[in-house]
Amino acid sequence: MNHQTHLQNQNRRKHSQVLSCISALFTAFLLLTGCSGTAASPTGSSAASTVPSGTLEVHYLDVGQADCTLLITQDAAVMIDAGNRDDAQTILQYLESLSIDSLDAVIFTHPHEDHIGSGADILENIPTDTVYMNTDTPDSKVYKDLVNTANQKGLTPIHPSQHDTFTFGDCRLEFLQTGTDYEDTNDNSLILTVTHADNRFLFTGDAGQAPEKDLVEGGLSLQADVFQAGHHGSEYSNSYVFLRAVNPPNAVISCGRDNSYGHPHEAALSRFRDVGATIYRTDTMGTIIASSNGTDITFDQQGIKSDRDHVDDTNGLYDLPESSYIGNVNSKKFHTDACPSLPAEKNRLYFNSRDEALDEGYEPCQNCKP
Repeated sequence: MNHQTHLQNQNRRKHSQVLSCISALFTAFLLLTGCSGTAASPTGSSAASTVPSGTLEVHYLDVGQADCTLLITQDAAVMIDAGNRDDAQTILQYLESLSIDSLDAVIFTHPHEDHIGSGADILENIPTDTVYMNTDTPDSKVYKDLVNTANQKGLTPIHPSQHDTFTFGDCRLEFLQTGTDYEDTNDNSLILTVTHADNRFLFTGDAGQAPEKDLVEGGLSLQADVFQAGHHGSEYSNSYVFLRAVNPPNAVISCGRDNSYGHPHEAALSRFRDVGATIYRTDTMGTIIASSNGTDITFDQQGIKSDRDHVDDTNGLYDLPESSYIGNVNSKKFHTDACPSLPAEKNRLYFNSRDEALDEGYEPCQNCKP
């Protein structure tokens, strides 16, 4: 670390400590007066709240039909995905509003434009210690620009292995999936958890139901307090099997208003309601900030509560069934898992029961007659 960088870090820590004291005094005032406040959206004119020491703030930025999430704790900051190409100024201005002038890590879950679009601009303008991404990916201009910029900045992107971990501030990040075994690029998304004391946040990029099912069958601990919905709330992600293993009391959906994909799909919203999750949506609420003190999690927005109670102790209720029903997303037929007419993995949708498949509008296959 050179002398200038050392001085910048010292100034940043002093700035953070002063703001933490101001924040604590202001919070005490609010408690005495019975008032409360919310943090600003990146599209707003005022700066977002400053994070006091010992907390974690997860900012799900409103970047339209794209993903960009910022995690801040103590003097550390990590970004997961970087929106579309046109989101660079929005993201950079948001970082400036928080006085964030460096990043401990940037994680690109997969190389599609709506997740890495502004990545090159972020690396060009914000000093970054480490870049994590799936490096075994098809070439595209936006991907090449990102890799070239990383190389110019002296950064060699790291393709993590399953269960690789690193700490930032008082948080621990673990990669649960990092492979390249699937035909669909979405399914090869890096999947990771961030743990802050008793609280856990889960991110799956655009991974679909095939990797979701594999994670459940692999016996990994998936339960999370906040789950960023897979693939912007697509019905082809966020399967019942997976959601019942994650059992999230809170779900955040990052998507654009009136997007052409129809995200979030009603089928996915129904599954979130079934597990009793409160839903937060960037398309209707703007940027969403979840704050963890290590025990409790609060949001700066009023979420959409489920009409069903969230059950903490499932007692095996959400275990993967011995056999499942498999839908074909193209034909809208469903099959037994032994049917010879099963679709390709990328076209499958998994159901826990026959009634569940029927409720989703699928018809029984005439060959296996499920």
